[in-house]
Amino acid sequence: MENDRHILIQKLKEEKAFWSYDNTAIDSISDEELIGKVLIHLDIEEIFALFRMFPRKKIQKVWQEQILSQEPLYHGLNRLYAFLLFDKKNPDRYIRDFRNKKYKSLICKV
Repeated sequence: MENDRHILIQKLKEEKAFWSYDNTAIDSISDEELIGKVLIHLDIEEIFALFRMFPRKKIQKVWQEQILSQEPLYHGLNRLYAFLLFDKKNPDRYIRDFRNKKYKSLICKV
């Protein structure tokens, strides 16, 4: 697992995903940061490697918090991930319902 993590970090470095990070801090990023960066910057092979390293629920939680919550910025990725990775039969409805639930919770807090 540690070797897979190192490989993913190297690929993210090649993609310049850590442009704003201090070079000494890159190797000690959290699992959540790694998952989020891989989901945004790398290809499906590397994304499937995440599923060998982490539980599906953890990856889905990071997706919801970091990527799905930025809808519509990553709409294409969200549709793909909802259908392909998280078995949502109707990705558009899932995304809409998630967004509405998020907005409703924000309104209720005011």
